[in-house]
Amino acid sequence: MSVSPPLRKLQYALAVARESHFRRAAESLNVSQPCLSRQIRELEAEIGTEIFERDSRPIEPTPAGREFLAVVGELLPRIDAEFQRAKDAARNADRQRNGSLTIGQSAFVPASLRREIRSALNTKFAYLHLQFRTISASELVGSIGSMVQIGLTFMPLETGGLEQMPVRSEPLCAVVSEQASLVGKPSVTVADLKSHPLIVACSERTHPVLYERLVEQCRTAGFRPKIAEEVTSAQEAFDLVEGNVGIAVLPHGTCGEAPSTIQYYPITGMDPLQLAFLYRREDLFASEVLEELTASSDENRLKCAG
Repeated sequence: MSVSPPLRKLQYALAVARESHFRRAAESLNVSQPCLSRQIRELEAEIGTEIFERDSRPIEPTPAGREFLAVVGELLPRIDAEFQRAKDAARNADRQRNGSLTIGQSAFVPASLRREIRSALNTKFAYLHLQFRTISASELVGSIGSMVQIGLTFMPLETGGLEQMPVRSEPLCAVVSEQASLVGKPSVTVADLKSHPLIVACSERTHPVLYERLVEQCRTAGFRPKIAEEVTSAQEAFDLVEGNVGIAVLPHGTCGEAPSTIQYYPITGMDPLQLAFLYRREDLFASEVLEELTASSDENRLKCAG
């Protein structure tokens, strides 16, 4: 049974051809020059011919070496690709046996986005049991790596060193009942909120950074907001709007779930929110899942709401 040369020797030969110099090739590979020279000699013995003209400066392949290296140069990328395919198959088989992923999400992540995420992951991770768990922003960061593998929430947020992957921007909207004075206006500005009680999706307890940003933008417009209610779900906000408790300030994507008795308008002059995934760098599976979602975003399957 014949044994093919180790891939390392083939990589060494390509490095010498690329650098036209044994020392520079050794440095590029982070090995000693004697080790490199010995490996090339062993490779030449195995194939039965010299690969390099050692008397030339710079080092040049022999005619036989050129033919050999041309084939090796085509071969190694294919081997790398097939090895990656083999690793993926092994990982997928292992995950299919223990395949589950939990994404901790803000209560104000639109259902349409959850459907898009499921669809985007369905091809490569068809075996995956994907779950979404609603967790407040203040509790989410500490939950990643224990209760959930990935977080999906609105920024800004103190992330505690977690990695971030932006998903899309979400304009903030004024959600009003049919009887509200803002109905029919061509646009709604931050200043238009001054005389209305507000129903908000964040508080000093649940999402302090986002809450402070909302208050600051109102102050910049010349008033301190009158917070009527702090809600924990979009449906709760819709119910309060229908009950004429006030105007809700909600992310645009969530507003599409509002009943027909409610209207909503983007708020001019109010910064959009950034929706982002959070994960731990050392969680390789989470990173792989998010790479697939990034590729899906590039193909416009995860569309920007902004």
